[in-house]
Amino acid sequence: MEDSEEKRLALLKKSELAYHHRYSGRHLGPRNILMKFKNINPLRDPKISASRYEDSFQDVGREEMERRFSERRKLFLEIYKREQPRQSLSLYMKAAQSSEGYKYKPAASAGPASLFLGGSVPKKHQQKGELPECQLLGFIDGKKTVGCLAHPLAETSQGYDGRDHAGFFHHTNCCRTIGCEAGKEFKFLSASAMRIFDKAVAGISWYEYSRHATSVLVYYLRSYDCLLQRLEERELLDWLTLEQLVEFTNILYDEWPLMTSEEDNPQNTPSCKSDRMTSLDILSTDMPLAERIMYLALDTRFLKDHFAGQLQQARDHIEKHMEALRRQKEKDCFERQSL
Repeated sequence: MEDSEEKRLALLKKSELAYHHRYSGRHLGPRNILMKFKNINPLRDPKISASRYEDSFQDVGREEMERRFSERRKLFLEIYKREQPRQSLSLYMKAAQSSEGYKYKPAASAGPASLFLGGSVPKKHQQKGELPECQLLGFIDGKKTVGCLAHPLAETSQGYDGRDHAGFFHHTNCCRTIGCEAGKEFKFLSASAMRIFDKAVAGISWYEYSRHATSVLVYYLRSYDCLLQRLEERELLDWLTLEQLVEFTNILYDEWPLMTSEEDNPQNTPSCKSDRMTSLDILSTDMPLAERIMYLALDTRFLKDHFAGQLQQARDHIEKHMEALRRQKEKDCFERQSL
């Protein structure tokens, strides 16, 4: 938050709606870049916020994670037996949980974590913080490569796939049962979005990748995928750095003309709140899915009786900003050639 607590409380008392517009939709991505979008999961009820699995737990810091991952690898190598994967993995999980002072719970009981199937929660040593991952995550080789200790390609597993034998729920298939919600979105990203993902994570540490790349960044790309495809069609995508792209989408979010309500702009909107289109209404419209998701991410407040006109207004607004971006690219190219 850029503003002081006093300023935030003053705004909240003045107008809950203004407070929502000012402080919602703000998420930190790779390198702590502020990304603005309304966080929704289009694969579920649009009213439910998308999972921010890593970010719902206190960040214990890289030093603590490295210490724990090193201990896990050492313990895994001591206990795991290639010829007895199910039995030895079960022994390892119990030993790791006991050693770390953490107990795995199939479901968290309160707060943001209640949305998830489970996580590592403290049994003691609460000053160490919480880690939102299973105890099979650790250093899989001597080079401190992070991954699943029981993965068949991991040096630690000796070529055997033991991921589904570590039974948090006392049955197999746990690795498929407990997963990152954001990871499920990858298969829906376009080639344009994946190019930005590759650019965004290039050179960052495993620690930052685990904290951001599979959470906020994925939802950001999912939210603006329609825009990313349009930028690539105009040969603008590769020209933009991640910081420039986010600056562009943040401006679009801040200046979005269809985010205001009738209280803010009474001359342009009917007085009846029931005329607003809900998230489900927008998702049910006849337009490409990526475009529908973009309007949800921009917290668009279409009105049922004015939808056609407002849709054109939204498209014109995006077109205006993209044209400004194209002119900026031409200017930059001309200046480089002049040099």
